This record gives sequence, C-alpha cells and structure tokens, in this order.
Amino acid sequence: MVKANKINSLDLTLAKPFEPLLNPCRYKIVYGGRGSGKSYSIAMLLVLAAYKEPLRILCAREIQKSITDSVHQLLVDTIDRLGLLSHFEVQKTQILGKNGSRFLFEGLRSNISKVKSMEGIDRVWIEEAESVTNSSWDTLIPTIRKDNSEIWVSFNPLDEMDATYQRFVVEPPPGAFVVKVNYDQNPWFPETLEAERLHLKEKNQALYAHIWEGDCYANKDGAYYADHIIDKQISTIPVDRSLPVNTAWDLGVADATAIWLFQVQGTSVRFVSYYESSGEGIQHYLDELAAYKEEHGIHWGYHIAPHDIRVREWSTGQSRQEMAANLGINFDIAPSLPIIDGIESVRRLLGSAWFDEENCKAGIRSLRNYRKEWDDKRQAYKTKPLHDWTSHCADAMRYCAVSADTWESQPVAALQTTRMRLAAYVAGDSSIGY
Repeated sequence: MVKANKINSLDLTLAKPFEPLLNPCRYKIVYGGRGSGKSYSIAMLLVLAAYKEPLRILCAREIQKSITDSVHQLLVDTIDRLGLLSHFEVQKTQILGKNGSRFLFEGLRSNISKVKSMEGIDRVWIEEAESVTNSSWDTLIPTIRKDNSEIWVSFNPLDEMDATYQRFVVEPPPGAFVVKVNYDQNPWFPETLEAERLHLKEKNQALYAHIWEGDCYANKDGAYYADHIIDKQISTIPVDRSLPVNTAWDLGVADATAIWLFQVQGTSVRFVSYYESSGEGIQHYLDELAAYKEEHGIHWGYHIAPHDIRVREWSTGQSRQEMAANLGINFDIAPSLPIIDGIESVRRLLGSAWFDEENCKAGIRSLRNYRKEWDDKRQAYKTKPLHDWTSHCADAMRYCAVSADTWESQPVAALQTTRMRLAAYVAGDSSIGY
C-alpha cells in the first residue's frame, strides 16, 4: 500500500500513483486492473478541477447508447461525496457548474461527427478506452485543440494489438504520463473485493492476471474461437476473379455494421477482406462494396444478412432489405437459429477457412476475443456471449456459417459460368463478358 497525500488545504486524499495527474500534461494515461481506484480518482480530480475554474469537460467512451452507459452517475456520486452539490446543477444529460463549468457525455462510435464539431474542450476523459478504435482516436485527438487542453485515458487492457494499448502504452506520445495501477496500490481497497480477488486467483490464473493485474488478456478460457483460428490459416489470400465474392453482414443501427467478404474454392472458404464502420447509412456500405468491386475486378455472389433486415423503418416505410434492393444489392436472409447453434456452425466453418492477414486483421482479432460473459457473482462464465466490441464481427461470421447451404455449391457454378463465357468468347458472342 502507498501513503495518501493531502491536496492543497482540502481534507482529501489521493493515492500516490495518481499524483502526477495534478500536473499539466497533454496525455494522461492510467491503465490496470480492477479495484485500483482509477475511475474513482480521475472523477475526483476532474470534479475538483471544474470546481476551481470554469472548464468544459467531455466524458466519452467508444459506445454509449444511453446516459447510463457513461460516467455521469459516478461524477454525481463524487460531487455528493465531496460536499459540492451546491456548486453544481445535475441534469439528465449534463452537469453544470455554478462557475460555468460543464460536463458533457458522448459515445464516439455513434456520435463522432458531433464530437468532431465540438469547440473549446478543456479536458477529455475516455473511460473503458480499451475498445476505442484507431478511427475514433484519429478523429477525436485533432478536435481537442484548445490551448492547454488535456486527454485523460483510463482502461483495463484486453488485447495487446488494440488501438488504445498500441497508441498509449506500446508507443505513447512524447511527454505523455503513463502509469499502470493495480489493487495493491489502492490504500482503500475493500475487503469484499479481496475475497473475490483471491477466489479468482485460485480458480483461473490467466483471467486473474487480466482482471486484477491489468495484463492483456492472453487467456483462451471462455473464448469461442481462439483455438479454432491457427496461424497457418492466416496468410496473403489473393482475390480470384473467376470466383464470386460473397458478403455476410451484421447490420447495426446506432452501433457498428460488420461485413465479411469471402470466396468459396473447392472445400475451403477464403476470407479476403473484412469491413466495419458505424454511424453510417446503408448507402455508405454499398459505396464501399462498389469501390471494392471496381478495384479488384470481381463479380458478386450471395449477400447474406440477418432476418431483422426485413424490419421496416418508420421514417421511410421501407425495410433495409428493400432499400438495398433499390440500390442494387439483393440480400439472402440467414436462417434464424439459436446463437449457440450458430457458434457451432462457425467452429465447423473455421476448420476449412483461410484469412487474408492484412485485410482481415481487425476481424481476426475480434473473432479471437469473442467470448462468454463472465458472472462476477458466481465467478464463472455464463452460457451466453459477452456483448462488446467483438460482437458485430462475430455475428456477421455466424450468419455466414449458418447460410453454408446457400453458398457452398458456388465453386461448381463459378466453373460452369467460366466455361460458358469462354465458349461465348470463342463463338464471337460479345454479349457475355468479364
């Protein structure tokens, strides 16, 4: 344990590892395991800073579907604990200081355009930053351009290849303050958490190292596909122009849409690319596919989507399936099966799958980290998947796998089409071409 130090004349305490957060610095990065006091300490420091001077503070995370997903309640509790309720006006979606301070709350993935347009931000706090993508960072960081502005980042690492870990731990910006803090550096670590910590340490060392010691999650326990994607299946996979390229989608509305692009060659399935984005209409994804088709000179096979693509949107009266059809993409609907059946279908599919190393990098990482949800109370895995940043990619792969009956006969069809075209070419029929 470390000694706690007084902040100015106020009767407050701060654990030793967090003291450098009091000094001006463009990037302040705090990562580590559960029970370290990361969020507690950062919330206190930002509330005190907003109390001392008028600051505009953006509190964000990659996905925030509602205000309950944010640190809003944590900040309200902190204000109450510090006895500063009379100095702040707590509203449903923001917190206002009597001196002009303001706490704002946004999700990066669904509101990145709104965040990009924000002006005069003094502090940004990105909580649960392990899931923030390179795209979000590349948009957010230039937006925070006010003199003496600061970017605060807190997270528990998951994958060492995650954008946040690579950007701020492996190769941090010059002059950044980066510290790893764990439970054993928290003077106020509660006894109730100590019992949970010891139980998990005895039960699962790898998961313990991730949850309590803040290590990247190298454990395969609970992961559905980590053992089913081996390195020899990952290489450079060229696109074969004689074979159709199929797509399998998971369509998001307020969150991500994921698309796997694949070809069937003999008994193998070749995943040639993976694309994911968010906050875009279906036209955006169709434009991406059109650009891919033009670049690689391919023709399309099947386009597979989940059954909810048939749901009509109240604003247009059309389903996304109808909208896509109007724009030239005709979807086949994946069978509606229980999730666990779909997971088993993916496992079977992965036995004959190959992945392009560069173009499928993000998808491979998601599949390897897709796992069961952990039950803290029972200290055991639940029987359902954890819904997180890996879900959309894994769902798109699941729709691909359960639709195998649709696309698995394609190699023969493609061969027949090629023969037909060659015959037409020899006969001088220019109406059928590549």
